[in-house]
Amino acid sequence: MPLPYIDIKPVALPVIGLKLHAFGALVATGVMIGSALAVRRAVARGLSRQKFESLVTYCLLFGFVLSHVLDELMYRPKEVLANPITLLYVWKGISSYGGFIGGLVGALVWRQKFKEKLLPYADQITAVFAVSWIFGRAGCASAHDHIGRLSSSPLAVAFPGGARFDLGLLEMFLTIPIAIFMWWYARSPRRAGQITGVLCMIYAPIRYPLDALRATDISGADARYVGLTPGQWLSLALFGVGLALYLHARTQPVIAIVPVSERASPEEPASA
Repeated sequence: MPLPYIDIKPVALPVIGLKLHAFGALVATGVMIGSALAVRRAVARGLSRQKFESLVTYCLLFGFVLSHVLDELMYRPKEVLANPITLLYVWKGISSYGGFIGGLVGALVWRQKFKEKLLPYADQITAVFAVSWIFGRAGCASAHDHIGRLSSSPLAVAFPGGARFDLGLLEMFLTIPIAIFMWWYARSPRRAGQITGVLCMIYAPIRYPLDALRATDISGADARYVGLTPGQWLSLALFGVGLALYLHARTQPVIAIVPVSERASPEEPASA
């Protein structure tokens, strides 16, 4: 018996006249919780709070914009060619990998501006990223916007027209053990880049097979390139990036919790 299909209606907000969608509320909650946890880790490791918070801002801004732009380019290239203005409709459709790439672009811009070593800061984000991702994928599950293939599996959802996999829901479940493992792994002092590398190498092999379950029999089915979805190609690239980072980290300093008296003030540069 498939899981029930729950249609969550948006809630009208009084006074301002807007509607609150479960997707937006859950994503915003994940961002706030993840940001708070990451800032706490960064400060405890002697990194500049001010600079770290600016890094998070850069990643979020670039990630938000490129999550839509790359979603359009990767999954709906024909529609973009027919109507390029859709690239500017940032409120319509986003891609997780587009957001990842946007976050990376934002981080590189931040590094260029502040002339800081990026990996010690990035590790504090990736250490808690899976916690935020649980909320993000819960938002996807509430919107049912990652429609999978027809299935009789007990993990399928009773979509109108037949039971199918809800890939957002499946990834939310799978992210929970990732978050637990990353919490355990990141507790110990690690070399700069190790935490980020490990997360990349864990996530990619999970995302790759999930994308193989994407529906092909619905209107607007995801584009395929040489038989693979954009997410599958990017999963292969992500695993390679993670492996390269992990190997590179062997030459980097260990980032550990420092005594309160030795921690950087918000205006001071990172100690690592």
